[in-house]
Amino acid sequence: MLHQPVIPSVSRRRLIGAALACCCGAARAEPSTTTAPLRLLVGAAPGSAMDIMGRQIGEAYAAQTGQVVLVDNRPTAGGILALDMVRRAPPDGLTVGLVHAMQMTAAPALFPKLPYDPATDFTHLGILFVGQQVLVVSPSLAVRRWADLVNLAKQRPSGLRYATPGIGSPQHLSMELLRTRTGVALQHIPYRGPAAIQAVLSGEVDMTLEGVALLLPQIQSGRVVPLALGGSQRIDALPGVPTFSELGVAGIGEVWIGLVAPLGLPASVRASLHDAMSRAMLSLRAEYQAAGRIVEPGSGDAMSETIHREAPVWHDVIRTAGITVD
Repeated sequence: MLHQPVIPSVSRRRLIGAALACCCGAARAEPSTTTAPLRLLVGAAPGSAMDIMGRQIGEAYAAQTGQVVLVDNRPTAGGILALDMVRRAPPDGLTVGLVHAMQMTAAPALFPKLPYDPATDFTHLGILFVGQQVLVVSPSLAVRRWADLVNLAKQRPSGLRYATPGIGSPQHLSMELLRTRTGVALQHIPYRGPAAIQAVLSGEVDMTLEGVALLLPQIQSGRVVPLALGGSQRIDALPGVPTFSELGVAGIGEVWIGLVAPLGLPASVRASLHDAMSRAMLSLRAEYQAAGRIVEPGSGDAMSETIHREAPVWHDVIRTAGITVD
């Protein structure tokens, strides 16, 4: 069952509906050996993509274990407050944090005074899934293929304009990596959250890179044109869209989501949390993969290795592009 703090923006009807759904889920689940709730810290605002995923994962976890899950939103730049709260929590298996790749790999370069080291100050529980992003352009741009975009960019010395949800966001960093690896002239136009997608729909900017789930309705309606998909796997929802790997630009447009816990978590508790979260994610696999998310829950050690491998890449991107976060 999923419990959450009262949030003014959520209607009473939705809260009652969620409570009823949770009660039904609890009735089907096996009894939990833990009576205390699991606190799932999310460093993003209610209604954001990270928040929605956190609640979906929390509900799936509760259905698997019967344990109450409390989603605790602590929105700050880089998710710093939420992660610092995880770091300071007792290592008893009752507090975990939902994180995305950039919070664990790019944050040290973006925030020089970060109060923790993502690589060493947490117990890494594992990567839950990888979200594929898709590069889309406005139909007014009159390009239909990646090669067309590259040719057009060569004719515009000032660069094609791309929108993101903000400076230092995963979309921003991925587009800067794309720029450095291809030499395509690009101009960053930061917006706030979903306004970035609206800017492309209105023709205010030329393109954006965003999660498949968010852009699929606009793609299907013809309001934007997809050119390239993150990662190395094509998806059934966009069978004709090539991946960046196919286009010779590997490592673009993928954002993994994982879980961390306080340092010092006992091995048995770590294994129990990982097992339950893996089962929860597998129960969401069909729904998530239809939205361009690759659900393959990994180990905590594999997550640690990924962080150590990717952090230098993003450090170089941030330094080369001169990205700073106020």
